[in-house]
Amino acid sequence: MNLTLDTDTAAGRALPYFKYGMIFFLYYFIAGGTVPFLVIWLGDAAKLDAGAIGLLFGCKAIIAMLLQPLFGVLTDRLDNRKHLIWCIVALLTLLAPYMQWVFMPLLTENLLVGVLAGGLYLGIIFAAGGGTLETYLEKACRAGDITYGRVRMFGAIGYGSSAALSGMLVSENPETIFWIGSGCALVLALLFWRVQPGSTVAQTDDLQEKPAPVSYAAVKDLVSDRRFWSLVLYVVGVACLYDVFDQQFANFFRSFFASPQQGTQVFGFVTTLTEGGVALMMFCVPWVLTRIGGKNALIVAGVVMAIRIIGSAFASSPAEVVALKMLHALEVPLIYVGMFKYIEDVFDTRLSATIYMMGFIFAKGIGVSLISPLAGYMYGAFGFREGYLLLGGLALLFTVVSIFSLDRGRHKSTYSADTREDGPAVIDAPALSPALISK
Repeated sequence: MNLTLDTDTAAGRALPYFKYGMIFFLYYFIAGGTVPFLVIWLGDAAKLDAGAIGLLFGCKAIIAMLLQPLFGVLTDRLDNRKHLIWCIVALLTLLAPYMQWVFMPLLTENLLVGVLAGGLYLGIIFAAGGGTLETYLEKACRAGDITYGRVRMFGAIGYGSSAALSGMLVSENPETIFWIGSGCALVLALLFWRVQPGSTVAQTDDLQEKPAPVSYAAVKDLVSDRRFWSLVLYVVGVACLYDVFDQQFANFFRSFFASPQQGTQVFGFVTTLTEGGVALMMFCVPWVLTRIGGKNALIVAGVVMAIRIIGSAFASSPAEVVALKMLHALEVPLIYVGMFKYIEDVFDTRLSATIYMMGFIFAKGIGVSLISPLAGYMYGAFGFREGYLLLGGLALLFTVVSIFSLDRGRHKSTYSADTREDGPAVIDAPALSPALISK
C-alpha cells in the first residue's frame, strides 16, 4: 500500500516538475539569447559607442537594484498568486517589438530617453525579473514537495543552448534572436497559465483562520535580525568578489591564446561546456544539500570560488585556465541552490523571496557596483594576477569568517532525505513568529 501511495505521489509531482522546469528553460533560453549578445547588437545595429552602452547598463543596474527589494517583498505577500510574474511574462512577450520598434527608434531620436526606456525594460524583465521568477518557482517547488535544484537545472540547459544558437545568429540577423525570444515567451505564458502552485503560507501556518499575507512589519523585523546581516556579509565578501572576478575573466582567458579571436572561440566553447556541467550539478547538488545543509553548501561554494580566483593568478597554460573555468560548474549550483537551502534552514520560509532578493541579489548588486571600478583600476595598475590574488585572498578570508558567523539553523548533521516527509519544520533558532508574519 505504501508503494502505491509513493508511486501516486511521484506521478502527481512529475507533471508540475516538467512544467516548472520548462518555464525555467524558456525564461533562461530568452535570457541566454539576449543578455550576452546585447552589447554586440547595441554596437552593430544601434551604433552606440562604449560610453553610451555603459550608460545603458548602468541605468539598467540602478533600476534593477531599486526594484529587487520591492519585487521580493511583493512575491512573499502574493504567495502563490501570479500577478507579478504575469507582468514580467507579458513584458517578455513584447521583447522583439519593443527592442526593434520602440527601443531602437528612441535611441536614434534621443539617446537619454532611449537609455532610460531600455534600462527600465531590461531591468524589469532580466535583472529584477530573473530573481523574482526563481523565488516564485522555489516557493512552488517547496509547496509541491519538488526538488528545486532539479527544476532549476532546466534553466542552465536553456541558457547554454540559447547562447550557442544566438552566437551563430548574432552576426547575420540579430533581430531574429529577439523574435525567437518573443515566441518562447508566448509558450512560457501558456505553460504559466496551466500551473497552479500551492500556498507555502498555508503549509507553515498553524492558525485555523485563512493565512494572512506577509506584512511589512515582518520585513522590518527581518532587517534587524543578526542572521540576515551575517548572510549579507557572506554575499558581499564572497559571492560579490567572485562576480567582480568573473566580469573581466574573458579578457584574461584570451591572453593565453595565440590570438584574441582564437581565445574568444575557445572561451565560447568552454562556456557552453561549463553550462552543461552546471545543469548536471544542479541535478546532483540537492542530494548533497540534504546531507550537509545550507550553511556548509555556502562554505564549500566559498572555498571553490577562492580556489578558482587564486588558482587563476598562478595559471600558466591554457589547460590550467580551462580547468579553473570548469569549477564554475560546481560553484553555481552550490551558491544558488545552497542559498535557498540556507534560507529554508535558518529563516521563516514565508519570507524566502524577500531574503533572497534583498540579502543576495540586491546586496550582491550593490557590492559589485562599488567594487568593480576598484578592481578595474587594480587590473590596470598591477595586472590581472596580482588583482586575482587580492580578490581570492579576501574571498577566502570572508569564507573563514562565515564559518563562525553563518547559522546552521534547523539542519542537523544527522539530517536525512526522509526529513522532507514531515514538511517544513520550525527552526531551532529564534524565528519570526506567525503573529508578526500576519500582523
